[in-house]
Amino acid sequence: MAENPLKKGRYTQYSNKIGLFSNDKRSFLKNDTEVILNFPFKDTVLEAGMSKEDQGREERFLHLTMDKKDIDTLEEPKVLTNFRSIDKDGETLLTASSDIKFFDENGDLTQNLLIKGNNLLSLYTLRERLAGKIKLIYIDPPYNTGNDSFKYNDKFNHAAWLTFMKNRLEVARDLLSDEGSIWVSCDDTEQAYLKVLMDEVFGRDNFVNNIIWEKKFSPSNDARYFSDNHDFVICYAKNKSVWKPNLLPRSEEANARYSNPDNDPRGPWQSGDMTVKTYSADYDYPIKMPNGTTAKPPAGRCWRLSKKFFLERLTDNRIYMGGNVPRIKRFLSEVKDGMVPLTIWKYTEVGHNQTASQDIKNLFDGEAKFDTPKPESLLQRIVHIGSKEGDIVLDFCLGSGTTSAVAHKMNRRWVGIEQMDYIETIAKERLKKVIAGEQGGVSKAVGWAGGGSFVYFELKKYNQEYIDRITKATSVKELKGIRADMLSNAFLQFWFDRIEFEKDETSRSALLEEFKEKLISILDENQLYLNYADMNDTRHKVTADEKALTDRFYGKD
Repeated sequence: MAENPLKKGRYTQYSNKIGLFSNDKRSFLKNDTEVILNFPFKDTVLEAGMSKEDQGREERFLHLTMDKKDIDTLEEPKVLTNFRSIDKDGETLLTASSDIKFFDENGDLTQNLLIKGNNLLSLYTLRERLAGKIKLIYIDPPYNTGNDSFKYNDKFNHAAWLTFMKNRLEVARDLLSDEGSIWVSCDDTEQAYLKVLMDEVFGRDNFVNNIIWEKKFSPSNDARYFSDNHDFVICYAKNKSVWKPNLLPRSEEANARYSNPDNDPRGPWQSGDMTVKTYSADYDYPIKMPNGTTAKPPAGRCWRLSKKFFLERLTDNRIYMGGNVPRIKRFLSEVKDGMVPLTIWKYTEVGHNQTASQDIKNLFDGEAKFDTPKPESLLQRIVHIGSKEGDIVLDFCLGSGTTSAVAHKMNRRWVGIEQMDYIETIAKERLKKVIAGEQGGVSKAVGWAGGGSFVYFELKKYNQEYIDRITKATSVKELKGIRADMLSNAFLQFWFDRIEFEKDETSRSALLEEFKEKLISILDENQLYLNYADMNDTRHKVTADEKALTDRFYGKD
């Protein structure tokens, strides 16, 4: 095994290269038809978080085999805190005596959920109650471009980004129902690698399509090579053999293609080609046209109807004979109730980046709260295709809350997860406005008039609380007080040596920022949040309300 250069004492069986390998994992692809995507640290769990502060330090990994105990701890359900119910009457702090149920007698989710916490840990927290119950997952994860202007980590190195995605996609797969699907936004930076990674996680046979979304309506003339005017949305089904996408509503433009020039009592119709490429001599015969000519299929093609069925349809006035070749009449009254989605989505149909930014500004009195939201009309199409009323829609990279807002307006149940503090100032406030009946985005298109509710809660911080305190500290004296608390109560790294730490700290404690880095470095990031199994440990000071509501959520009350 090659030593992991980013964490002493951790190893990975994968070489320091990224690419397609043969299925035996020993050599790069040559003639093998069974392939996998190979990358360093694929056999690990990425331990670090995804906040902006993480960008300046080395990523840390837990090996799936060597660190199994740590990973099992990482994946345990967490204690939950700060429960709040939000409806048309406002926001209410929930207590043990609150009359609220999260699941019914059948184990089905009864509340929309807005969750603050690390998304990987939140997904594992949900898995116990929601495995196999999510109908649709949409995420807009970090693109790994380094060009973001908001506050999550969008600058992983390539292998770390793939590990980050693999860890989350694997538990997302467990949450999906057999009839469910997952949709992931990305751009050209990682699209090809993400496609192969998702082939491995969800199965190549479950790939549905790679949709092109036209995200800009004008060219970027200052682009060095090409103007980047599109993003991708990659779609996989949990089980494509049973997944049934919903058709899109027929547009007025599509219906306008039908007419009734011969006053057929069955109504408007549209003519279609009567030939096919799959040649059969029995379907290759001459047809006498009313204008005196004889029609025959082009070379290499034949009619799509046998002579017998052609004559039957001709008698029933289902063949148009007004030109030089026969054409099949397809009646509007007999076509499908909708249209099969295309793989290119124009901004005129589903909006563009500026549409989305303006929607957010309108919601918050002209303030640009979030720079890169997705338009509600884009999510409306995804939610429509992938779910029905009452189904559960999950977004674990929630951002400004577009997915949950659209799902709410379209009468779906929803779960939204976001780690950053703007979940409270943007997503939660936006969803309050949705309940109040705001008329932006797709509200008018779906007939939204307000209503509904959701429950907000957080994963209870443990070591993350120390990180927050350290980050906000303004003096060495304050940091020394935090250090004393940490040495008595925090979960520290397995390699921590108190004697060596004290020697090192003494020589540099006058430097505030270096002292902060040193304190954060000794905290075990595997224990950022408090595990449910540790809830009754008195050291952690879990309140009676937190215990009661956490137990209720997990069905343990």
